[in-house]
Amino acid sequence: MGANPGITVTEQSPGTYLFKGSTTKSVDSWVDLSVSVHVDAGTYTMDASDWPLGNSSWLFGLQATLTPDDGSKRTNVFAPRDYGPKTLKAGTLDCNIFINTTGEVDKTFTPRLYKID
Repeated sequence: MGANPGITVTEQSPGTYLFKGSTTKSVDSWVDLSVSVHVDAGTYTMDASDWPLGNSSWLFGLQATLTPDDGSKRTNVFAPRDYGPKTLKAGTLDCNIFINTTGEVDKTFTPRLYKID
């Protein structure tokens, strides 16, 4: 996200990110911080002990989509207000950390995907 619009992201430790800076325009970072991981079929949940603005905010959080290995339709599986347990098919999970806010930002974020069964 860099100096323009003014929010800098640094990885503090593996999987923990510090967002810091100030901006007067929307950061609009929907695809800036993304990672893909292959998941086996099972039940998963997304969590973080440090949701920057709570786990229901569309201003700062995480959104994930699943592309199943069986060729079926790509679907949104995790997003604000909906990080709870989901039964997933085996496939590629594309996760995006997003920040879509203005003003001062000084937040740490450590999202985690857990396989329940």
